[in-house]
Amino acid sequence: MPTADPPTRPSETPRPRFDALDGLRGLAALGVLVLHVWMFSYGDLHKPPKEFLDFLIGELRLGVQLFFVLSGFLIYRPFVAAALDGNAGPRLRRYVIRRAARILPAYWAALAGSFLLLRHLDHPMQIDVAQLPVFLLFAENQFDETIKHLDPPMWTLAIEVSFYAVLPLIGALALRLGAHRGRQAALTLAVVAGGALSIVLAVQHHWPKTLSTSLLPHLVEFGAGMTAAVLLHRRSLTRRVATTTLLAGAALIIINSVWHAKGLGSQSARNLVGDAPGIAGIALVLAALVASPIRATALSRGPARWLGKVSYGVYLVHFPVIVFLRETHRWPDTLTRQLLMVMAITLPVATLSWLLLERPAVRWAQRVTRGRAPRPAPAGAPAAEPRRQQTGERRALRPQPAES
Repeated sequence: MPTADPPTRPSETPRPRFDALDGLRGLAALGVLVLHVWMFSYGDLHKPPKEFLDFLIGELRLGVQLFFVLSGFLIYRPFVAAALDGNAGPRLRRYVIRRAARILPAYWAALAGSFLLLRHLDHPMQIDVAQLPVFLLFAENQFDETIKHLDPPMWTLAIEVSFYAVLPLIGALALRLGAHRGRQAALTLAVVAGGALSIVLAVQHHWPKTLSTSLLPHLVEFGAGMTAAVLLHRRSLTRRVATTTLLAGAALIIINSVWHAKGLGSQSARNLVGDAPGIAGIALVLAALVASPIRATALSRGPARWLGKVSYGVYLVHFPVIVFLRETHRWPDTLTRQLLMVMAITLPVATLSWLLLERPAVRWAQRVTRGRAPRPAPAGAPAAEPRRQQTGERRALRPQPAES
């Protein structure tokens, strides 16, 4: 899922780039691929009772929650940073163009490819030509005839785009609240509470199932990432605190997974609470990675970093690849072979998507929205001074590498 921040304008303070989060996103995309391959294999080969590996792979579903938390953190950062530092907020034109350039080219290509493939195979998940505009407008989640059709993982992109549309409004409110961290945190926690309230009302009043594939209940994940952006702005954690935070986050994710996978407690309680413990755990892991001296080199270099770059393509392409292999009777008979074959096709296609579609579109958007250099001050005029940070925040600030 695409969540990387665009570079700053020349007049802005450079924002740090967190390469470890790219690697984390790449592993999450790979985890979703593994999950979907396993789902087909489990139905064909692994009848109940499930084994430990089945439970473990099944909980890779939390990769979707990870995508949403990362989006909330990364895309909200420029808004909350402007509010807390007393600067102007991101320009709407720049924001829209860069988000569209990051999302649309690969999405449109995947739509066209999936449409042609499923029509050729006469697959039950195909759609009519007249329904294509629904997908082009990211409205497929709202209709029974289109939801989970064509390329089912795309349901999350419709939610992402809804978040992109709402975020500038939340950002405008953040700018009005000003440089007060407590008020900013209250705003993002209100977003979380709004998502939680929608879940409670949906369960109690039996709201339509399409609500679960709308933005409202997933405000919990986005809001968790946004809250992390507020609390971590110009702050750092000591190694000891970061390690504790990382372990606590991992523990919450494990507890959440065991609770759901084993079906512990009542179904109504699981429906109401959802994956809240796991989402909180993901936010804590994120905090430990971005605000501490811990160097997650395994996530920020080499294969993981490359996987992060092509993660959007992996997410878009892997399901049509699975359908193609199964419908053309090329589906191997073991899970290991299935995974290897799906990755052998998906990863090269995702790499081509990055090189030929995504990266050129991102660079084009950067060129057309590049800010002008600040005008020089008139002779004799005093230079503007940056807003001073509070004493406690100055001591906590640690230099970060500039956004590339």
